[in-house]
This record gives sequence, C-alpha cells and structure tokens, in this order.
Amino acid sequence: MAFAPAWLNLSFLVPYAYLIFAFLCIYVAAKAAFNLYFHPLSRFPGPRFAAVSMWWQAYVDLWEYDSLCFKLVDVHALHGDIVRIGPNELHFSQPSAYHDIYSPRNRWTKGSYLYNAFVNRGSRSMFSILDYEPAKERRDLTANLFSRKSILGMQDLVQACIDEMCANIDEHIANKTPIHFKRAFRCCTLVTISSFCFGQTTNALSTPEFRSPLEHSIEAALPMLRVFKHIPISMKIINNLPPSLLMYLKPGSTGHLEVVKMLLDQIHNIFANPQTLVNSDHPTIFHELMEAKDPSVLSERVFFTEAWLYLFAGTDTSSDALTAGTLHVLGDPAIHQKLVQELREAWPKLDERPRYEDLESLPYLRAVIKESLRFSHGVTTPLTRVVPPEGAVISGQFIPGGTVVSMSNVFVHTNAEIFPEPDAFRPERWLDPSAGSLDNWLVAFGKGPRSCIGMNLAYCEMFLAFTNLFRRYDMRLNGVSPADWRWVDQFSPVYVGPPLELWAQARSD
Repeated sequence: MAFAPAWLNLSFLVPYAYLIFAFLCIYVAAKAAFNLYFHPLSRFPGPRFAAVSMWWQAYVDLWEYDSLCFKLVDVHALHGDIVRIGPNELHFSQPSAYHDIYSPRNRWTKGSYLYNAFVNRGSRSMFSILDYEPAKERRDLTANLFSRKSILGMQDLVQACIDEMCANIDEHIANKTPIHFKRAFRCCTLVTISSFCFGQTTNALSTPEFRSPLEHSIEAALPMLRVFKHIPISMKIINNLPPSLLMYLKPGSTGHLEVVKMLLDQIHNIFANPQTLVNSDHPTIFHELMEAKDPSVLSERVFFTEAWLYLFAGTDTSSDALTAGTLHVLGDPAIHQKLVQELREAWPKLDERPRYEDLESLPYLRAVIKESLRFSHGVTTPLTRVVPPEGAVISGQFIPGGTVVSMSNVFVHTNAEIFPEPDAFRPERWLDPSAGSLDNWLVAFGKGPRSCIGMNLAYCEMFLAFTNLFRRYDMRLNGVSPADWRWVDQFSPVYVGPPLELWAQARSD
C-alpha cells in the first residue's frame, strides 16, 4: 500500500488559513466601519456602498452597465448637491462647483483611479500625467501647434479632409444610397487629426459607406475604458496579447492594429533617422516633441503614447457635436432654413469658398455650433481632481485636503436655470443680448489649465464641416429624428439609437 510523502500532508496549514481569513474579514469590517462613521467625509450623504468601497462605481459601470453620469443624477436627487461616491470621493451638482474645481487658478493633481485607465503601454501622456507641473511641461511642447494662429494657417488641410468627405457623399448621391452621417463625421475627424498631427492619412474617408475599420475599432474600444478603470491589470493583458490572438478575441480590432503599426513604424523611422521629419509638408507633433529638453520625453514609447492620445482625443468631441447638430438642425425646419439662409448669404457662389475666419463671424452658425457642443457634452464621465492639503471651499462647503472631487459636464449643460428647456435644441439661446455669460457655462472642452488643447482645431473643423455640408447639399433625414438621440456614458457619449442616415442632393447654386 502506497503512502503520500509526509511533506505533502498540508493539513497543519488549515488552522492558519482560517486565521488569515478571519483577520481579513475583521480588517474589511473595520475598514467599512471607519469609512461609514469616522472618515473625514462621513458627514456627506450618498449610497452607503459607495462610502465603503470604490466597487460601487464598478458595480454601476460593469454589472448594471449603466451610465455613471445618469446614475449620479438620481443620487443627487435623493441626497442633495454634494454626494459621496467613493470612500474618498465627492461629486457636485451645482454648476458653480464646476468653476471651483476646474478653476484656471487651480494646480490640483488628477485622481489616479480614473486616469490610470489611460496609461498606455506603461507610459503616461499629457492627459494622464497626474501632477500639474510635469503635465504642463508636456503640454507646452505642442501648444503652439494648436494655437489659433497655427490653425488659421492650417485650415486648408482641414478643408481638404472635408472635401474628401464630400467626395464620398457625392458617390452616395450617384449610387442613390443614404449617408450614415455619424460615421462620416468620425471618419472626417480621424483623417484630419492624423493628417494634422502625424502628416499621414488613415484613408478612412475613402472607404465605401464610411465603414472604416479604424472608425469602428475606436468606437468599439471606448467601452473597454470602464474595464480598465476598475480592473487595471486587464489593460496590461490586452496590450500584451499577440495581434493574431487579439484579432481572434475582438474581430473588430483590425483598424486598431493597422494604426498602431502605422504610428510605431513612423516613430521608429524618426528615431532611426530624424532627417525624415524634414520631408514633412507641415509641422507635426513629432517635430514639437523632438524639441523636448527633458531626455525622458525622447523615447519611442512616449512619442507613441502622445500620438495615441491625440488620435483618440481629436476624434470624439467635434464629431459628436457635428452628429448631434446635424440631426437636430435637419429635424427642425425653422432652424434648418435660418442656417442655410445665412450660409447662402455668406457664400453666394460655390466656387468662391469663404475662409474660416470669415465664417466665425456668422452669428447663427456660431450659435448652432455652441448648441451642438452643449448637446453632445464633450467628456461625460466626471474628471477627478485631488483637493490640495490645505483643503478648499467647493459649492460653499469646506472640503478636506486629499479628497477626490469631480463634476460631470452633463450637470452644467442640462441645468435649467442656466439653459431653460435644456432638452430642447435652441440655437437662439446663444443670440440673446445677455448670452455672452453663457459661454462661461459651455464646458465641452473643459475649463482651467488642463482643458482640451485641441479646442481651436475642433472649432475650425466644426465651422468648416457645418458650412460645407449645409451649403453644398440639400438634405433630409432618413427615418430618424431628434427624438432618437440616445447615448451611454463611455467616458465620451456613445450613441445607441437607430442608424443616423440622411439623403443628400448637391446644390447647383
């Protein structure tokens, strides 16, 4: 009869396992009790589960698959203007709090729990660097490229991308097929940002029916941010998967892999031979990054991280605003007529195209763009900041130092006191003599020292795209209406309604 070796008998460990488990239970219970009753934030109301653990947000995002910003509307309705949504995190609902948190004077650190989800291949970009000073140093490297002066000089590049989109629209017209304008706008902003930042095109605008693999893969990747936020190791696993396995697990990742290869090849060639930058038609972010004095920036990994940031960040806000605006303008004959009339007067002959700086002075076009930005929100997930050690007063309340604080753009853009009838698309609200104060509450690009660096480029895209689309084409919606505008919070708003299609006919005058 065979006996197992004595060293394989591990029964003596059982009591220790029970002891460890008991200590863990006691620790968890003690930590929960401290968070609920003795934590510096225990006086603030909110879901009790949220006070105990960050897993309340994970439950909302991953289990309920709800929109955090919408869930927060319900939480504020139940608990008041300031609610506790994590053991050390507060969210605010009064619009004044937005400027308390994201003030130009504040140099607050970003909250790591959210921004760690954007650490790409072990490297932080300008967006995900937590501390203000190093983030500013990184931002300053490319700030001149996105200045108003630079954008005015580069508007022909933006116009060329829009012309390419219109050429694809003309093919739809010739083939008598409807245009999926949501995909068209996303492809347009993708090509614009890649041409502008890298001097290379993704060819997204030439794909039939605007079915670009890259456009599809970017939208498909957004829900993964929820997973990366709450389960950080999942990002490392995905980034280290062989391309063939990633393709098998996510067949829609073709465009993602193609653009990663394009950027990695370009960056590798730049480091192998910096003279290749001389051949570029215009300055790119790589030209600017090469001027960095900090040697830690001069690495292929950092260059890729920054390039990936610009590709993603430069796509959503303007394309979402163009999509929301087009749907609502075409859905309201009065708005449509006013916009087309203004554009006809400013651009009477189609072969004499106006410049961007001329279009900026058109009041109704500007009002449509602002209302489109308000409706599409920009980023919808609350962007977290850490209160400095001395504490701060937010929304009239003293908040202890070290507290993570945030406020979703949605609470500003849908506030009925600032924007009466917030669910109505009303460009006229921006034309009122007192409307100048409303600009303070348009926060689609954020506010403060860490607001969106690409705002000037986005406005140029929107002015030129709206102008070209509504002046060059007579359009009508194909079976959809503004009532179909529905989205979920996937960091940016991701549309979930029926296909957004329109019929177009080229104008001859």
